[in-house]
Amino acid sequence: MSGHHSAANLLALSESGDYYNVALDLYDRGSRRIQRISEWVDDNLAGLADSITCTLGEEEDFMVLSVGPGDGFIDSKIAQHLRGLVHAKIRVVVLEPDSHMMQRYQDLVKKESAKLQGVNFDWRQQTFQEYQATAEEDEKFHFISCISSIYYCGDLDKSLEYLYGKLHVGGLLTIVLMAGEGGFGRLWEYLNKTLGRKMDFFTSTDVEQACRRQNIPIADTQTIRITSNISACFDLPQQLSKGGDILLDFLTHTVNFAQNTPTEYRDEVLGYLRSDACSGTGPTGEVIFNGFDSAVIIQKQ
Repeated sequence: MSGHHSAANLLALSESGDYYNVALDLYDRGSRRIQRISEWVDDNLAGLADSITCTLGEEEDFMVLSVGPGDGFIDSKIAQHLRGLVHAKIRVVVLEPDSHMMQRYQDLVKKESAKLQGVNFDWRQQTFQEYQATAEEDEKFHFISCISSIYYCGDLDKSLEYLYGKLHVGGLLTIVLMAGEGGFGRLWEYLNKTLGRKMDFFTSTDVEQACRRQNIPIADTQTIRITSNISACFDLPQQLSKGGDILLDFLTHTVNFAQNTPTEYRDEVLGYLRSDACSGTGPTGEVIFNGFDSAVIIQKQ
């Protein structure tokens, strides 16, 4: 298909260092992604907590593992909900390799201390891989959250097997990531087929398939509706605003997509991005991208 030969010359966004964070930040602001996930937590955590079937002694801690929580905005909410619902004493093991993010999470915990009484935090500035190498074999958890961070855990099958093994029977693993049936999942599948571009990000479809391969039972999958106006991506390359340019790079996960892809191929991709496979139309003709996330809930049998 057109453009297939050019994949090798394109730099993946994930290899672009700080530019990746700039693009993610722009997308997050436009889509209110963090806010949407946070609302999902507020609406659903009571039900999830209710379904945890572990029995704890009074002196035991309810154990939480928080994988890659960043600045803690969502994971601190999870801790607040669990504190009111499951047990008097909660211990949260926080795995966050970025010292700047961990500092922001620690500041947030100080600020929200009234809502986090009875919650003890165990801060570990480690990658998931470093944690695996140093974790105590018998350290098990009643609740594990992996919000937008499974992408960075390495081999998906091995990561899921490890996390499932770290749960107490009856405990929950909650993974939030891009939905396979949302705009990202479909667009990236299209880029893979047309450009031979294997995306280095997983979607919920990949997680579901990996769970099936390993007989890991999925209790539920829920859609988190995240949408954003991406009309700015459709101007001609020389007329693209800075924001439109960065947003298009984020959606395609390609640095300088508009400038570095052949015209015919770029037009095909933009046509697909605008189509109802990925987007809808707003009231005044805006292109509204369906950047849905999925929450995959796994319960240890």
